[in-house]
Amino acid sequence: MKKLLFPVSFLWGCFMHLRRKYYNSKGRKSFDLPVICVGNLCMGGSGKTPHVEYLIRLLSMDRNVATLSRGYGRRSEGFLLADSRSTVYDVGDEPLSYYKKYPSVTVSVCEDRVAGINTLRSMLPETDVIILDDAYQHLSVKAGLNILLTDYYNIYPKDSVIPMGSLREWTSAASEADIIVITKTPKVMTVMDEALLRDLIKPLPHQRLYFSYIEFGNMIPLTEAAAQIPPDTIKSVVTLTGIANPYPLIEHLGSFYEKDFLTFPDHHQFTVKDIEKVKLSLDRLLTHNKVVITTEKDAMRLMCSDLIEYVKPLPLFYIPIEVRMHNNCKHAFDKQILDYVEKNK
Repeated sequence: MKKLLFPVSFLWGCFMHLRRKYYNSKGRKSFDLPVICVGNLCMGGSGKTPHVEYLIRLLSMDRNVATLSRGYGRRSEGFLLADSRSTVYDVGDEPLSYYKKYPSVTVSVCEDRVAGINTLRSMLPETDVIILDDAYQHLSVKAGLNILLTDYYNIYPKDSVIPMGSLREWTSAASEADIIVITKTPKVMTVMDEALLRDLIKPLPHQRLYFSYIEFGNMIPLTEAAAQIPPDTIKSVVTLTGIANPYPLIEHLGSFYEKDFLTFPDHHQFTVKDIEKVKLSLDRLLTHNKVVITTEKDAMRLMCSDLIEYVKPLPLFYIPIEVRMHNNCKHAFDKQILDYVEKNK
């Protein structure tokens, strides 16, 4: 099968390589304020959302921070600012999550990132720094700092270009990153582990390599039915996800006696039929105090959509996550980000 797919992968890789060369040769739009791009080479699932949130927490204490996303899956077009009336249909699930968690931060969406940045600056000239979410392949913009993420369990040097693998373009595109973060690493890493990963990535002289991991929070009830069930009494779960890589959550929930997994593609727009499947899965579980657990991003698409009346009867929880940098690189990572913003303000 790989031999059959190789010509398609090669042609796609050539196209994306030439596309990047074209934009670099004609000149990409740069801006006279700090612009940080967070992206990846693969189709998704490397942890962009929690890493954007990490940057928000780091920078928003004493700066006016704005995020700019494409707003994947939204039904609207053009530039929009998230507000209290926004739904996933207006701005998408990830931007809505940023807005709900960090109301002091400006959250915006626009397909055209150049137009989006110009509109942000015109509407909100007090903006100090803009974080571009998933913009590594949006080549019209020349970000001042490029952060490239790669999943520890699907690291890009071992992957192939679609359709053979999950990469959007050849690994040579990684050379344009200033920072490379290996995400979802184990919480405990040895010096040997880091050395092996460094040898695999082979960062260039201008690049810094960092390691992050996921910290899971406590389960949070989303519905009244869930609020009636103490988390420490839960015996069995149905896991409902519509993200690219649900395996960290599935692994985290491994201690429950009985489990059922309903997984959908990334950014899946849930339907009434999907909710019916969830109910059937719950009914099949034999133990008492059985619940549905989802991710924070999926919760946006379930609770801030037309499905709310169908979801309310479910004992639905979500588990928040945060990205943590390993202790031996947290200070250096934070300092590199803060120094860049300070020097380019």
